[in-house]
Amino acid sequence: MRISEQKIEEIRNSSNIVDVISGYVQLKKRGKNFVGLCPFHQEKTPSFTVSEDKQIFHCFGCGAGGNAFKFLMDYKNISFVESVEEIAEQLGIKINYDQTPFNQQQDELEAFYEINILAARFFSDNLLKSSDGEDAREYLKQRNIKVQTQRLFGIGYAPYGWDNFLLLAKENQIDLIKTKHLGLIDTNERGEYYDKFRGRIIFPIFSPNGRVIAFGGRIMEKREDTAKYLNSPESKIYSKRKSLYGLFHSKDEIRKLDRAILVEGYMDLVSLFQAGIKNVVASSGTSLTEEQVQLLSRFTKNIIILFDADPAGQKAALRSIEILLKQDFEVKVITLPQGEDPDSFINTNGKEKFDELVLKSMNFIEYQTSQFSKQGLFEDSATATQAIRDIVSTIALVSDELKRSIILKTVAKKFNLREKLIETELNNILEQQKNRNNNSSQRQSLKNTSIKEQLPSISNTLESNPYEKELVRLLYGGNEEIVEYILEKTGYNSFTNPRFQKLVQIVSEGHSESHISPSYLLDKIEDDELKNFVFKLTMTDESISKKWDDFSFSGKIEKDTIDYARETVNNFLIYQIERQIKINNKIIENSKDEKLHIELLIQNKDLQEEKKTITNSSNKN
Repeated sequence: MRISEQKIEEIRNSSNIVDVISGYVQLKKRGKNFVGLCPFHQEKTPSFTVSEDKQIFHCFGCGAGGNAFKFLMDYKNISFVESVEEIAEQLGIKINYDQTPFNQQQDELEAFYEINILAARFFSDNLLKSSDGEDAREYLKQRNIKVQTQRLFGIGYAPYGWDNFLLLAKENQIDLIKTKHLGLIDTNERGEYYDKFRGRIIFPIFSPNGRVIAFGGRIMEKREDTAKYLNSPESKIYSKRKSLYGLFHSKDEIRKLDRAILVEGYMDLVSLFQAGIKNVVASSGTSLTEEQVQLLSRFTKNIIILFDADPAGQKAALRSIEILLKQDFEVKVITLPQGEDPDSFINTNGKEKFDELVLKSMNFIEYQTSQFSKQGLFEDSATATQAIRDIVSTIALVSDELKRSIILKTVAKKFNLREKLIETELNNILEQQKNRNNNSSQRQSLKNTSIKEQLPSISNTLESNPYEKELVRLLYGGNEEIVEYILEKTGYNSFTNPRFQKLVQIVSEGHSESHISPSYLLDKIEDDELKNFVFKLTMTDESISKKWDDFSFSGKIEKDTIDYARETVNNFLIYQIERQIKINNKIIENSKDEKLHIELLIQNKDLQEEKKTITNSSNKN
């Protein structure tokens, strides 16, 4: 069952975000907005802002934001569908659920998400409601996972049998090829479909904005012929390298504390979260990847690694340190008692003892040194020399020179070595890194043989268009006349900033379907960092670039009017023209191709004429 986009839009347009949020937060009018104390983090001065005009909210303290649906989802820990249903009930709007099968016009990605929602509900219902789920319920009870926690994380159960989910998919006329692509079903040697997940506890994997993108299945008892974990394959909506289990549930707490705890497994995360340690994410049992670190860096640059106490877990911790340092993270490590993992430790010792471990967490140098010491590497001069070199190599990954110098002093003191000696070793490693990078760059440049490719990257040395940001702000203001004018005169391909390109593309696609409300458009931004940027941009009365006065022809114009939009578009286009002329002149300066010179001079003349036309039209207005 699905709620149609038309019905969701009707509910969105009929509701008032101020009325919805006022039921949970005391709001006061301030200017054209409403403010109150943020319900998502502790604060004494109100930074939680609600815009009635744009039908969105944003907290300038913790970064939380969204529309009325998102507020209820975050405040009550409910699904998107449940939030739509709740607001519809408040408004007295009856929802007719869409029972129709998928059709060819339906967006393919949305079809994949819908299949995963159906599967997630199937697994959850089997765990919570069916007689088949009795063993699974007992297993989770023994693991101390409460029903409330099971509901929060959508934990489910895939019953034994070869066609339980397959029959449900067929009943709902689901595309079986798409279902197989997601790894929910597979085919045998006779080409017959069967359920992939059988007799397993199921952990749905969510995207950072709360969509089910994959599943992880765990057996309840050890079997020699069966893998402990079965995970969804890579798909059009899921990349294991780019996903962190639990991030959707923990991101607000990570922002609030400005620190994340990294664990390996699903149960580790769920147990810690249930115990009140909510700033935790899991790498899902795989080695930490650069993409996962980039994702996490949107929320914090401080991390504590908490892996199993066994050799495999400690080895994984050392690998993770290197990746984190390369991306400028502050890294600490918790060492658990031998034989423990995060799940067992929190269940045996509780939150208070765990908090003590956090306070005792070691910095990465202390941890690496302790691991080498346990391996006996400092007992022999040859292995000790290599171990210290490895430690210095890790220090070389720190980009902050001052921080690197302080760590270097600590290492020299710890091993009773001359600081200059360690510094020389560090400089040698840094020089080797520099040479490797230079050699790589030289090899790359040899591949580029054409005249134009040998020229410097001119466009990157010039300033980006200062009016792009203001046009994005206007596009997310919800004024139909302004949106139509900007899209008609520009288009997302004319923006040089890739982030702005993406944001303008979202508006363009929304406009083509007659959806330009900020509340709707923000829902379409999947990147949390971009979404947060738009919140800040649209909820504050920022002035645009100081260069505005230099380019303004008509003096001061009231903001957010069609005249203001025209003026901004004209300045945007003129800046583009002048930028292209500069690029052409640089190419002429660096190239000896006379034919190319002539072509670019003619182009510059045409550009000057175009600029003159825009200037004249602006003066008339």
